[in-house]
Amino acid sequence: MLKKLLKVFNIKKIFFLIILTISFQNLSLSDDIQNFKIEGMSIGDNALAYFSETQLEDNEQGWHNYSYKEYSTSFMPGKGIYDWFLVSYRSDDYNFKIEALVGGVEKKNYDNKECNNKLDAATLNVSRLFKKAKQENKKKYELTADSSRIYPFTGKSTVTSISFDIADKGSIIIACYNMDKEANKNASFITSTLNQNDSFRINIRSRVFANYLKKHK
Repeated sequence: MLKKLLKVFNIKKIFFLIILTISFQNLSLSDDIQNFKIEGMSIGDNALAYFSETQLEDNEQGWHNYSYKEYSTSFMPGKGIYDWFLVSYRSDDYNFKIEALVGGVEKKNYDNKECNNKLDAATLNVSRLFKKAKQENKKKYELTADSSRIYPFTGKSTVTSISFDIADKGSIIIACYNMDKEANKNASFITSTLNQNDSFRINIRSRVFANYLKKHK
């Protein structure tokens, strides 16, 4: 049984690396952020092309919408390589146009070196494809208790990330999340899943959404 599980894990890991590479290779060199796709999805797409309206509404997360009343975010199950997605759209948009999209690859204990190697490799590919993008230096920070008003974790959780500003198109953030395993043990299943497991994440945001988040920090 153990060998079978290891085999499945290794296959998934190989597929992740292949898909990630193919996704980067297929990007246009026009610096159009809408060409940056996570399992075929990107900002500007209609979320209803990938999920039903019922799925999106039933999986809206109150923790994200606590501060940002104008936008809603749905926690959706992964379709293949990614374990889950966070899909954001305007709360009054019945077309569910994607304004931000996060893909997460999750592990209970993600080796920091392994995750950072993926972060560095992804960063190199993005920098080559979006040559005009403004790249910030890698930074590591703690998620304070105040973050719990917006995100489903508190305590000693840390994030290591690199951000790209794609002119007037939007932004891309690549990050490793190291979660505080002791925090919020009695939280709901979804919150607990995001709270206690480490993850590698790719986050794309439209310019409108990115500016909105900056205003409400």
